[in-house]
Amino acid sequence: MGYSREEQETTLVFESSTGKWSVYSTVPKHIRKLTNLTELTVLESEDGRPIAVQGELNEKQVSMKKERVFTEEQKQKAADRLAKARALK
Repeated sequence: MGYSREEQETTLVFESSTGKWSVYSTVPKHIRKLTNLTELTVLESEDGRPIAVQGELNEKQVSMKKERVFTEEQKQKAADRLAKARALK
């Protein structure tokens, strides 16, 4: 069964001196994504699948980008530009 939704967490701790992120997760979605990024140590497993992991990421593997929010007018202008570019091909 793993951890309940209230108990699931992912933590990232950055150590400036090494430029590395320490990661710990009990969130299944995050565990699957982290598996593709780095080698993980399985702390707990259930039915052959990891339910708690820890690992290390390089500084460049973590980004904190602000999500861009477009107005309807900006979306329409972008769609028009794309349609015009496709028509030129």
